[in-house]
Amino acid sequence: MNGFKERYIAYPGAAEGWGSDGVYRPRREADADACGSMCRRFREREETGWGVYEYHEGKVYDFDCEPVDYEITAAVSASAPFSVYADGVKVRGVKMSDDGICTFTLRACGTRVTVMFSPDIPDGKEDVSADIEVKSITAVKLPRIPASRKRTVFLVSDSTVQSYDGYYYPQTGWGEVLHRYFADDDYVREYRAEDSTYSQCRVYELPGVKIENRSIGGRSSRSFFLEGKWDETLSRAHEGDAVLFQFGHNDCTKARPNRYVNADEYKEWMRMYIVSSKARGLRPVLVSPVMRRNCGDGGEFTMSFADYREKLTELSAEYGVPMFDLGGASLDILRSLGCEASKKLYLHAEPGEYEGGAYEKGVADDTHLSRRGALLYAREVAKMLAAEESLSDIATYIDRGRV
Repeated sequence: MNGFKERYIAYPGAAEGWGSDGVYRPRREADADACGSMCRRFREREETGWGVYEYHEGKVYDFDCEPVDYEITAAVSASAPFSVYADGVKVRGVKMSDDGICTFTLRACGTRVTVMFSPDIPDGKEDVSADIEVKSITAVKLPRIPASRKRTVFLVSDSTVQSYDGYYYPQTGWGEVLHRYFADDDYVREYRAEDSTYSQCRVYELPGVKIENRSIGGRSSRSFFLEGKWDETLSRAHEGDAVLFQFGHNDCTKARPNRYVNADEYKEWMRMYIVSSKARGLRPVLVSPVMRRNCGDGGEFTMSFADYREKLTELSAEYGVPMFDLGGASLDILRSLGCEASKKLYLHAEPGEYEGGAYEKGVADDTHLSRRGALLYAREVAKMLAAEESLSDIATYIDRGRV
C-alpha cells in the first residue's frame, strides 16, 4: 500500500453523552476484527441537536507522512457512491475515472493521517452500508505552492473577525475593516474568494497586498478544521503568505459539542495550525481573542478567555511565532472607556435605531462588535503588524499615519 497501513475500526459502544462537567462525549473508536470490504457510515445527533456526529465502520488507512501536500492515487471499486475523508475531513476535488482510479490532494496537517473511503448517506437516511474495496493506494509528495507576486494575509477566525453584508449593520468583524489601515485603501477591491464554500469569505485586494478574510461565525479551532475550512485555506495559500489565527470565543462553549475544546485541547489544535503552516512556508501569527464586554454589575473588566490566551503564549515561545495580544489590547481599551461608554464598541442598539436590518428591534450583545469597535480593534492589529519584524514585507504597506 506504499506507506499506508490498513486496519479496521468500529464504534460498538453507545455515546457516553453529557458528563457531570457539562461536556458531551460521542462514541469511541475501537479496533475491529477483519470485516472484508463492507463499510458502514451512520449519523447520530445528541439530544439538544447542537452536536451532529458521523461515524465510519470498516477499513481505514493510516499514512505516516510530513505535514505537507500529497497527490493520492487509489484503485477503488464500490457498490455505492462514496466520499474520501482525511482525519475526519471530507476531501474536496476528488476525481474518479471510469476505470476506478481515484485521485485527490491530501493536505496533511500532522505526521500521521487516517484516510477512509466511506459511503455517502443519501437524503432521508441516517445509516448506510456499501461494499468498498481499495485495491491499491499510493502517495506522491507535492512541492510547496510557490510565492505569488502579491502577498496575502489570511484571517482565520470566528464572528468577531468575519465580514458581514449590509443587512447586519452595525455588526462588523475587525477583519472586515483591517484594510482601512493599509496604504492605498482608496483603491481596495472587494470580492468573494475563489472556490469558497461560504459567502462571508471575502478578499480585500490592495495595490500592494491582499487580505483574505476566511473567518466565519460559530467556529472554533476544532470545528474550523473538521468542516474542511482549513483545508480550503491551505489550497489557496502560497509560500510566504501570513495567516492570523484568532480562536477562543466558541472553543470555550461547553453547550456546543461540535465546537468545544478545553484549554489543553485548544493548544493541540493551535499547534496543528502552526505546524501545518510552517511546513508549507506560511507565516503563522497567533492572535489572542478580542475581549468580551464583561464588566457586569461591578463595572470591572477581567481578561476574557484567560486560559486559552495563556496557551497561545506558550505556543508562541515554543515555536518562535508572533503573538498579537489583541486580548490584552482590547482589555486596556475597555478599561480606559469604562463600563457604560464601552457599549459603543459592541452590538448595542435601541429598537428602531437601525431600520430594515437584522437589528431593527434592537440588540444588546457584549460579544460581537459594532462598526466602531471593529475599527478600533482592527487598528490595534494593524499596529502589531507594523511592529512585527518577521512580517516587514507586509508591514511596509501599513499606513503609519492611521495607526
